[in-house]
Amino acid sequence: MKPYTISYESLIPYKISELVLLIIEKNKSDFTGALQYLFVSQLYMYLTNETTKLWHLSDEQLFDLLENEKKTSNFVFPDFV
Repeated sequence: MKPYTISYESLIPYKISELVLLIIEKNKSDFTGALQYLFVSQLYMYLTNETTKLWHLSDEQLFDLLENEKKTSNFVFPDFV
């Protein structure tokens, strides 16, 4: 029997939805605002690129990367990816 594996394509929508919920919670944003906040970021571009391996990070780690990017206008890859 083949072991169960989760594909990157099936994981990304889940990661994005969880990250949007975290943005709503932490930034007191509405759904549309949270989507815009994420979709115009470099983090989103890199998260949707499988080779970056950012999808391995927790929702909190991704949120921290996003907040750092928004504050500095620069995306920095973490050392632990």
